[in-house]
Amino acid sequence: MSRPEPAPERGTPERGTTFRRIVATTDFTPGSKRAFRRALTLARDLGAELHLLHVACQPNLRSVFFVRVSGDAMERLCARARQRARRRMEDFLRGEDLEGVRLVPHVVTGHPAREIVGYAERVGADLIVVGERPESRSQHLLQHVAFESVGERVRRTAPCSVLTVR
Repeated sequence: MSRPEPAPERGTPERGTTFRRIVATTDFTPGSKRAFRRALTLARDLGAELHLLHVACQPNLRSVFFVRVSGDAMERLCARARQRARRRMEDFLRGEDLEGVRLVPHVVTGHPAREIVGYAERVGADLIVVGERPESRSQHLLQHVAFESVGERVRRTAPCSVLTVR
């Protein structure tokens, strides 16, 4: 009688799983920096292509100020947000050892969880790496009662594996 194979450690890919394309998300916080560094190590070790994605939230002036903004004005606002995010991404990557990794930085505007999942689908990602923000217990409980976090929604709707880095 053969012995059953042990279950993989939690957070470890199953035997035979290969990650060829990894999407790391960033909001430029320390938590996303830790997640990026974990994704960078994985990409280097596995020879995977690494996509670094930032979603600049699309301004919703109508709900905040009760004003209607023309399509052209909104596109200009979004273009500025993307431009600022690209500069922040350059700062985020400054000093990182990117040797031996094919890195594809990308900035989009929109709803973060939806854009992350959509991007992962478009590029055929095998893994999404997200950082977890440290929160106080009261913030954590309120967040779960009031709304779902970006990381939770990504984990629930992603077309591939999701690694959450603390």
